[in-house]
Amino acid sequence: MSAEDRYRELVPLAALDALDREDAVEFREHVATCADCRAEMAAYAEVAGAIGAGVKPVPPPAGLRERVLAAAGAAPMGRARPPRSRSFLWMGALATAATVALAVALLVTRGQLRQERERAAALAAEAEQARRELADLQQVLAEARSVRDLVAHPDSRLTILAGLQPAPGARGRVVWNTSTREAVLIASGLQRPPEGRAYEVWVIGEANRPVPAGVFQPAGDGTALVRLPRVEEMARPRTFAVTLEPAAGSASPTGPMVLAGAVS
Repeated sequence: MSAEDRYRELVPLAALDALDREDAVEFREHVATCADCRAEMAAYAEVAGAIGAGVKPVPPPAGLRERVLAAAGAAPMGRARPPRSRSFLWMGALATAATVALAVALLVTRGQLRQERERAAALAAEAEQARRELADLQQVLAEARSVRDLVAHPDSRLTILAGLQPAPGARGRVVWNTSTREAVLIASGLQRPPEGRAYEVWVIGEANRPVPAGVFQPAGDGTALVRLPRVEEMARPRTFAVTLEPAAGSASPTGPMVLAGAVS
């Protein structure tokens, strides 16, 4: 809830002088600089003031004044303000009770509004989380379809990558296509790299020069599915390899080679 919304909620309570000390001090400081809140304050104050004024006084019975004066032995005097009757006092009490009831109702409404805003914020957060999860699932599905199409393409080929001394339990396969320059690495048995490190794929073509083809982190079970960029060396690859590099990747191999496979 924004600060402006909070001050607007305090306006009805301020009009009824029902704010606690801290809220009252804070509201007075704010309303001195906020024309909108002053306008609302004036409107609510007018309504609150009309609660008591809306109760019509009940006049005393005719002749009551003369009978009272006669019983007291006093001579009738000029017109004087008639005393308030018991009924009028009861009406005033009822007006005061109505004011208190209104203040309580406003306090309850304020709490309900805050609960509804918190509930709406929680629902919005859940909806955003669901949207992100849906986007992730859609991306995974698109990648799976892409891999399926690549594997099913008649011009696609397969190269097996073996685990080397730093990762003897690792295995890999690269499905690649010379005509489209598409390629996908499928690996397993990879250890999670140290902090600040990642695995990097390399394509070595006829120039016998390793060309970077993307960095990746394996899943918790040591598997990885990496779609490689369309590098020129994919037209006539000779070797695919994976090394351990800085997380941002390297322009040329600097770390130990964990997977490698020659194109047959």
